[in-house]
Amino acid sequence: MERPVYPPLSKERMAKITMQWRRFQAGGDVDPSTVRPMIQASWKRCRQARLPSDTLTLCPIDTPALELAATRYRDLVESAKHLMDKLVLSIHLSKSVVTLVDTAGLVLHASARSQDLENVPYGVPGRRCDEATIGTNGMGLCIIEKKPVHVICSEHYNASLHYLSCSAAPIRNVAGELIGALNLAINTEGFHQHTMGLVEAAAHAIEEHLRLRSLVRNQKVILELLDDGVIVLGRDGGIASINRQACDMLGLDAQPLGGNIRDYLPDGEVLRAVLADRNPFYDREVTFQSREGRLACALSCAPFGDDGVILTLREARRMRKYAARVAGAKAVYTFENIVGGAVALREALRLARAASQSEATTLLLGESGTGKELFAQAIHNASNRRKGPFVVVNCGALPRNLVQSELFGYVAGAFSGALKEGSPGKFELADGGTLFLDEIGEMPLEAQVSLLRLLQESEVTRLGGKQAKRIDVRIIAATNKDLPTAIRNNAFRGDLYYRLNVLTIHIPPLRRREGDIQLLARIFLEKFATSLHKKQIRLSREAMAALETYQWPGNVRELENCIERLVNVSPGDSIDITDLPQDIMADMARGPLGAAGEPAMSLKRIQKALILETLRETGGNFRRTSSILNISRTTLYAKLKQYGITADTFRAP
Repeated sequence: MERPVYPPLSKERMAKITMQWRRFQAGGDVDPSTVRPMIQASWKRCRQARLPSDTLTLCPIDTPALELAATRYRDLVESAKHLMDKLVLSIHLSKSVVTLVDTAGLVLHASARSQDLENVPYGVPGRRCDEATIGTNGMGLCIIEKKPVHVICSEHYNASLHYLSCSAAPIRNVAGELIGALNLAINTEGFHQHTMGLVEAAAHAIEEHLRLRSLVRNQKVILELLDDGVIVLGRDGGIASINRQACDMLGLDAQPLGGNIRDYLPDGEVLRAVLADRNPFYDREVTFQSREGRLACALSCAPFGDDGVILTLREARRMRKYAARVAGAKAVYTFENIVGGAVALREALRLARAASQSEATTLLLGESGTGKELFAQAIHNASNRRKGPFVVVNCGALPRNLVQSELFGYVAGAFSGALKEGSPGKFELADGGTLFLDEIGEMPLEAQVSLLRLLQESEVTRLGGKQAKRIDVRIIAATNKDLPTAIRNNAFRGDLYYRLNVLTIHIPPLRRREGDIQLLARIFLEKFATSLHKKQIRLSREAMAALETYQWPGNVRELENCIERLVNVSPGDSIDITDLPQDIMADMARGPLGAAGEPAMSLKRIQKALILETLRETGGNFRRTSSILNISRTTLYAKLKQYGITADTFRAP
């Protein structure tokens, strides 16, 4: 913006302005060559508002408004105070007052020599200097025009202010919004045409100071939002800045600004290299002995300026937690997801809930497909480790030559093809959480030795490494093998088995969960019908009876796969016995022998299951049951006696 050029003040010019002011007050027209349009417009607004032009009555100090404004404009006042004091000292003129106002004309702060404050009585903090209160003046006009202005002698609307001349400049925040004005008031004889330049420079300096305060505040907010600990060090290790995360990692209650990093970390080889060499590096694994104990972290160093260093500390456990999360190491199932009412299942759930409140190693025993991982996830999610990682290791799927490195990790150069920075193992990734060792019976003997040592010492040593790392992991193991037999065959270590066998939970096979097949089948029907956008599909009594009689060697997993197949291929809304998979149908005649020496799915067993299913549906009503089965009641009684079925079992109490 081009700065306006004003003619120098002279007695002749001041006299002309005074003459025009008197003419305006008398109701006459003013000379536009003498009175600037901005001043004339202000005079007209003052006359329209019926403001007095001869005497000035000072408004009372508005203390409540000043307290509110002091809070709202705290940054502005703090940024302006020092600069205002310097401006007063720099002009070396008596009876000058520098005033800071907000956008409502409320005086926020005033700077002057003590003997000069009385010269501008309206410039006291808490009073208002807007145009609507005291008429045309520098501060009020600057707020209206939103640009630098000066008001000299008789340009003030009120005669009580004609002895003053004022220069005012607007102050804007970082967003460019007007937040106040800076004004210099001085006796007219001491006014100089360059005064405006001084005020504008001071206002600009205040704006720059506000920008710096905003920048520093934003930087602090960003530092506090970071998950990493950040420490800014100056010359010789002095702490210039530190965020809350770094304080927590070092065990500090407050930010030790001005202290030295050596007071909080041991002056070891790593720290000396950081301060002396100032060579940048990234994610170097180090262990410090802080006030809170051993701090294992990934340390990064970046020099800045002439002597400064920025350190970032990433807690090793947190990094492993994130890595485990990225790798999908998360438990999603809870005990509410385990459905069934069989006595054997309820007992397994009772023990599992007890295990969730313990840190003891837990061993889950059960056939394939019974839901061992489901139990493991539920135990984890009900424990105090629920916020930690849940890492799954299928011991049977690990290549024998990679078992050690996968479980315990390795250091750089441990073997051909190893990553140059090394890699953490599954145990490190599970630190602070739970490690689920599925199919533990398939683990090679050499890995069993390392696992036993880890369970005893709670420390892990990476392949090729020498330094042991302490970890906090809860172990849940599972197998479908007979481990005592494996011990006798020298396929499993007895000492490891006894270490694992602290809390043992037997998960029952589906064939021993009476009544649960029907419940699970209906849940799976609804699940897959919904996912395939099909209408609700039902199983006929004959089909349900066949499912309940089948032995389910694959247990719940096999049942779920069977129902998914049936829903996919079913052309209608009902599934009959003839729609069942061929292997189930074949077992009706060729299945393995049951306890009575008959095929596991003989026609007699199907018939018994069908009667049981119908009795459940009718609530033990003989009349409806015989009608549905299309047999006489006499035949029904005979069948009940033959199969040892009591109808009262199905009747409501």
